[in-house]
Amino acid sequence: MKKQQKTTIILCALDPVGVPLYINRGENEMTAFNLACEFCGLHSYSGWRENTHGLYLLRGGRERKENLMIGLLEVPLLPKALEAVTDRLRYYNQYGEELYTKDKKQFEDYRDFIIRVLSKDCSGITDPNESYTSGYGGSHIWIAERSSGRRVLMMHF
Repeated sequence: MKKQQKTTIILCALDPVGVPLYINRGENEMTAFNLACEFCGLHSYSGWRENTHGLYLLRGGRERKENLMIGLLEVPLLPKALEAVTDRLRYYNQYGEELYTKDKKQFEDYRDFIIRVLSKDCSGITDPNESYTSGYGGSHIWIAERSSGRRVLMMHF
């Protein structure tokens, strides 16, 4: 596995109802904004989503537009204990295709592979932390507050 480098996440833009879009420093902001709008249109998120407080579109410097895992922040601020999740999201968007070629299970498609490995990483981040839990279902991964069950972050294609 490639060594993960930490990159700065910056605020790119706000959608028409004020939901922030976060990207990695150095990304093309207009391209990222258009990709975010396409993603939200595809999933029928008008106003991006009424309970979404941020959208993480972290491509890791790659110009790819297909098979991007997007993070939807469902609380006003990402808890510090979960910042490593955004690093993993960026990492898999950047190196996912290489890892898939090398480590996929027989008959596993790319999206199922990414869901499986990112979900495992999220469990590694949340399990030692008594405040959060994570899981996956179908095409998405979620992280929630352990005590209330309130979802903090959802990631999907």
